[in-house]
Amino acid sequence: MNISKDKVVAQIQGMDPVWISAAVPESIAYLLKDTSQFEISVPAYPDKTFHVEKWNILPSVDQTTRTLQVRLQVSNKDEFLKPGMNAYLKLNTKSQEMLLIPSQAVIDTGKEQRVITVDDEGKFVPKQIHVLHESQQQSGIGSGLNEGDTVVVSGLFLIDSEANITGALERMRHPEKTENSMPAMSEQPVNMHSGH
Repeated sequence: MNISKDKVVAQIQGMDPVWISAAVPESIAYLLKDTSQFEISVPAYPDKTFHVEKWNILPSVDQTTRTLQVRLQVSNKDEFLKPGMNAYLKLNTKSQEMLLIPSQAVIDTGKEQRVITVDDEGKFVPKQIHVLHESQQQSGIGSGLNEGDTVVVSGLFLIDSEANITGALERMRHPEKTENSMPAMSEQPVNMHSGH
């Protein structure tokens, strides 16, 4: 391969802007929106913050750490930021009100998420819900529940297959059809296993 002396084969990239890679936990991915704003700080300059000009999420999740990889372009006119530095990433977001329930109350079939509630007459009522996120054994609910609903947390259901879930939910919807075949679901656990 012949290269003439006036042909550019490589160009040294400047230090302004710089790109910063960050790992964002999968559990807070719902906070990342097109309008999200970030601030960067580094231990070397604790009183200084750096402006993020633009950012994007890489299209895969780290399977080991369960984090999203985010790349941020940061203005660095004074070249304070150097390759290899550690940085702190602050996501500026408005708080969002949501209902919190214990995560163990959620029945996840892989296709949908449900909880079992107790109505005013003491009957068990399955409800489909949408979980926004889960953290520290608490699930934030986006839809499907109302404030004041009573949710069954534990001790009543051991369900380990979609077929069992479907059957159990159907029996709860139509208790009069299964009165003789299904034990009372008050304080006694109902084990619905497919056979182990």
